[in-house]
Amino acid sequence: MPEAGRPSLRTRLRAWADELREDAWIVVFVSVALTAMLGALGRPDPGELARTFAFNATMMVLVELIASGLFVLVLAPRLVGCAPALRWAARAGVVAVAVVVAAELALRLHAAIGWIDDIAASRTQVLRIAVVVSVTLFVTAAALERIHERRRALERREEQLRREALRAQLSALQARTNPHFLFNALNTVASLIEDDPALAEQAVERLAGLFRYSLDGSRTLEVPLRDELAAVRDYVEVERLRFGERLRVEFAVESATESLVVPPLVLQPLVENAVGHGVAASRGGATVRIVAARVGASLELTVEDDAARPATARANRPGSGTALADLRERLRLAYGAAAELEAGPLAGGGFRASLRLPAGPARAEGVT
Repeated sequence: MPEAGRPSLRTRLRAWADELREDAWIVVFVSVALTAMLGALGRPDPGELARTFAFNATMMVLVELIASGLFVLVLAPRLVGCAPALRWAARAGVVAVAVVVAAELALRLHAAIGWIDDIAASRTQVLRIAVVVSVTLFVTAAALERIHERRRALERREEQLRREALRAQLSALQARTNPHFLFNALNTVASLIEDDPALAEQAVERLAGLFRYSLDGSRTLEVPLRDELAAVRDYVEVERLRFGERLRVEFAVESATESLVVPPLVLQPLVENAVGHGVAASRGGATVRIVAARVGASLELTVEDDAARPATARANRPGSGTALADLRERLRLAYGAAAELEAGPLAGGGFRASLRLPAGPARAEGVT
């Protein structure tokens, strides 16, 4: 287990890979610049110039690997929270050590392949060049660090704005759907108080659970699918009191999907559409089928009903467009192009809405 406040090895390795990718152009730039400078000073033949470039490139690759590896994997995690001056001093020291070690390794490597005859005679000249390389790398690293920090600040700001937008979308969804449902549910409970007080009490408990979930959902961006399904079941049981046998519900949920995370209130609006515009619009009622399955790296959620109604009613389906538009926007903000929502009437009657989300596992802490 990583120490508290210290990133894990996997996180550090990913950061190292990112830094190598971002700094790759430095290796090329410094290698070409050094070769051009040495070529201008000594005017060597093309073969000598090619060997010089190969030596510089070898040394720069080794410098980048050693310097970034030592700093990102070893020093940076121990300098979290330290003053910037201390971090920069550590960075400068790492660069100096890396240049010296890389110069020696490059000398021995090129001597082994016969491009350098006398390591001792070449070492002094190479170390002089290494001083230029050290200064160049440190100045470049300082400039890049400022650029990267500004970029990271912008990314954090964008992430904050994305979260705020998601919460706003969720609040707007709650404001549009809850009052209408609450009105119908309370009327149903009121009609049960005299005839069946126990059933009325159960309805109130389910209603309280559903609204507690709705309120909790406004404070998190992801919940386990099992919690979303529990809220849907509470909603269905409350609506069943109003529609009776006209409302039939089937669940087909793969057990392995229940621990995957989804945005809160991602299924409930679709089920509410199926009930309000399918069951309520059909004299004989309808069956609402809720399916959850994992397909590769995706979680597929489907809500469909088999309500029989005219084709024009299915095509226009009053009221469903707003909920679907809200949900599409929330998915776009949360997942970008990684999520899809398809919806439309079925050929044999009824309506289907299908969601495809990245299949992410539930985390120990909610995203707030």
